[in-house]
Amino acid sequence: MDVTLMGRRTFAEVAKLDGPALAYPTTENFVFTHNALDCQGFTAVAEAPAEFVEKLGSDRNIWVVGGNTVLKPLLERDMVDHLIIQVAPVLLGEGIPLFTQTEALHRFKLEAVNHYGQFAELVYAH
Repeated sequence: MDVTLMGRRTFAEVAKLDGPALAYPTTENFVFTHNALDCQGFTAVAEAPAEFVEKLGSDRNIWVVGGNTVLKPLLERDMVDHLIIQVAPVLLGEGIPLFTQTEALHRFKLEAVNHYGQFAELVYAH
């Protein structure tokens, strides 16, 4: 991956880590927020996710970290070519939705299922 994108709520969870910049040390990390960030290694972006991704260019490998706020507009504009969904055995109660219902149907094909200890990873291609 070259770039990570996340919303403000996902970033708030990352920022709680000791040394949040160490979480993604080899990528450019962007957070969609209208507020300034006081965290080394992360850049605030105030524009819409789809328009920002268009400016990054199609040659970049982009990882959307977190939920629906960033992912939904990219799915709606058919800008997602892979979904890698990791499932953890923790019920959060309230969390950030990964998907919300839209009018458009998006089909992805399951390519792999990986097992990492207590985690399952599902890899889909568009």
